[in-house]
Amino acid sequence: MVRRTAGLGALAAAVIALTTACGGGDDVSVQPASTPAASTTSSAASSTSAGPATSSATTAAPSSASTSSTPALGPKQDYAVGTCVKDMDKYAMVPCTMPHQLEVSAVVPSTMHADDVKKRGPYATAVCNQHASTYLGSQAWPVTRLQAGRLPEGSDTKDRGTRFVCLVQEFQQDLKAPRTDRTGSLKGTLGGDGFFAYRVCGKGRVSTSNDVELVSCATPHASEAVGGRLNGKPGQTFPGENAIQPAALKFCTPVGQKFLGTKTRKDVVVAQNSGGSAPWSRGQMVTGCFVEVTQGTVTKTMRGLGTKPLSTVR
Repeated sequence: MVRRTAGLGALAAAVIALTTACGGGDDVSVQPASTPAASTTSSAASSTSAGPATSSATTAAPSSASTSSTPALGPKQDYAVGTCVKDMDKYAMVPCTMPHQLEVSAVVPSTMHADDVKKRGPYATAVCNQHASTYLGSQAWPVTRLQAGRLPEGSDTKDRGTRFVCLVQEFQQDLKAPRTDRTGSLKGTLGGDGFFAYRVCGKGRVSTSNDVELVSCATPHASEAVGGRLNGKPGQTFPGENAIQPAALKFCTPVGQKFLGTKTRKDVVVAQNSGGSAPWSRGQMVTGCFVEVTQGTVTKTMRGLGTKPLSTVR
């Protein structure tokens, strides 16, 4: 797994070949355990803070990557929701019972910003992110191995420029590359407890590190994704840090507490990771929720830890 400066969010850019995730620099501060949690205001990219499980949060900009290469085009493809796509070569449709890399989560007719590529791209990203939430069964997909993106419009051999073909895919357990051998559908995969089978972890604390390394939760880690959501609507203007951060904090705190099974721990804190104006301008309006240990790492999940000694998950 390649290290990326400036945050977690959707997934490290180094492992993402399909989606455009959030990005930017970090400004980090930590709340003392005895004080109420607060989100700090910093760069347009992100801001971070953390505190105890009773009331803490982290804010940081997720990383960014995009893939815009256009492969040689094959025959006209009539993509539909649930269609599976072999790979990113010619985006050829295949039965979902066959090995494949991609799956169509939505086909959205749209000529919005058709004459302005710089605006159309971010708008399309935000649209497809929303549809990925519905298709996968959770708005928390940006902090899992399941990622969203879209068919490059130059590769749409049927209705180029008049629709968005939204795609989802699964990354390998080690996060190094997307799976190309998957069979079956991803629809509804993250519903209920499904999220926990695909969540990602941070090797270090997401609230204090400027060089976060994302890892499989089966390896030693200090931070563990517990949920998330999408903020705003496609095309919406960034509302400002002072609006995003308190709302993310309010959302993530009970999510983290429920995950831990306690509100009183001081050695494990709840964190939130939300992109600022820079990722928002790219259509990435994401909040990720995490819990993290204040010292060292763990090798097991902290789900349901409650008041048990931290040594039980070390």
